Amino acid sequence: MRKDSTLGLSPGKLARLLGITLDSESGDERKDVVRGTSDLIQAHLAGTLPFETAVTDELPAIIGRLRDDLIAHGGKTLGDVLTDPKSDLDTIRSIRRYAKRMASRKSSKARHAVAIAIYFAAIANALTFHDVKITTHSYGSLRASFGNLAKKPWMPAELVRLFTKACKLCRKSKP
Repeated sequence: MRKDSTLGLSPGKLARLLGITLDSESGDERKDVVRGTSDLIQAHLAGTLPFETAVTDELPAIIGRLRDDLIAHGGKTLGDVLTDPKSDLDTIRSIRRYAKRMASRKSSKARHAVAIAIYFAAIANALTFHDVKITTHSYGSLRASFGNLAKKPWMPAELVRLFTKACKLCRKSKP
């Protein structure tokens, strides 16, 4: 069984990364970055579920399954799926993998921050609504990450609520 991680980053490095994401700017530059990141995460959350990038070769074989997936989600946005207690756990795992790949690509700070937020939102959904931990990170590391993300000025309210719930659950779990 393959051990899943966050791009090979240790929990401590990931926490530091979350801590510095978008915090190094100052004044008007920081306001512009926060506004841009806020717009970007809203755009991602309002979009439909992401397609797997490696599926183009297998497209004929998966059209039936994709059709079933789209019907099952009834046109829900990514934000709806991430915050819905009834979202399918396999879908949540797929979103986590998608966000992990998105975070590993060279991109702007804003895109990277959005990918990290989506990654942890998927983990928070699984933990909060399915009572399943879909990561190897410790509860202490998750608690710190959820807490840091909930404090970001660009974080949408629905994700702040999800991160807050997940953070409380991590406090009750073993470290």
